[in-house]
Amino acid sequence: MLRDTNGILAYAILYTLSMTTHVLLAMWLCRRRKIPIRNGIALGFCYIWSMNTGARILYDIMNNRFDWLNYFDPSYYMEPGMWGGPLVYLVIASMGTLLLARDRRSMLDIVVLTLPVPMIFAKAACFVNGCCYGAACSLPWAVIFPEGGTERTAPAGVPLHPTQLYEILVLVVVAVVLMLLDGKRWRGTLLVWFVMLYGIGRPITEFFRAPEKLDAVIGPLTLSQAICFAAALVAGLTLILVRYLGMMGPRTDMIEG
Repeated sequence: MLRDTNGILAYAILYTLSMTTHVLLAMWLCRRRKIPIRNGIALGFCYIWSMNTGARILYDIMNNRFDWLNYFDPSYYMEPGMWGGPLVYLVIASMGTLLLARDRRSMLDIVVLTLPVPMIFAKAACFVNGCCYGAACSLPWAVIFPEGGTERTAPAGVPLHPTQLYEILVLVVVAVVLMLLDGKRWRGTLLVWFVMLYGIGRPITEFFRAPEKLDAVIGPLTLSQAICFAAALVAGLTLILVRYLGMMGPRTDMIEG
């Protein structure tokens, strides 16, 4: 029920839907805020690159197997092994926005407003394929994957935590909060809000996830959890400065004409 024979078709459809949704959302938000549509298209291509090539580069670096020639080989993208695509996107899109955009605050908001829904589709792709799976679980909502996976996907017939669904729930909460904050008062700070909210929610889901070889342990935390919690702490402190030290002014509601 959760994945087909190879887990490839459903994964490919949902992953493609994730990238398509991002492009359309970015274009729609740019048009709504009277920002040139080309900015939204650029963000969309940034997301597509980050979720494919960028995620593979980061995974290869983490596993000490980086070879730049691989990324020009189409067949290499059929192999398993991606990590941190949204992180790559946030870094590149944010830097590009700060360097190139006229209305930086509105564009920084769009960078993250376009992210939760596509990430939900990407995580759903992981769920149907059985990757990013959870640890063994005896709870009533445990999921059991059928035969047809690979050595990198969930073991068949074992009740597991549906960690992919846990993360989808986190992303739904993040999306709702961002929509509620998307107004004149908080405009220009949604990137910080995203980092704080997701930086708290994502590592919590990883406590229920099966360990991976690339997980470096820092005390009770994996490397990914440590990075997320540290980023959330910095984001939270930034919001405190913005709120209580008067760093947010009336210009936060300006949009590009």
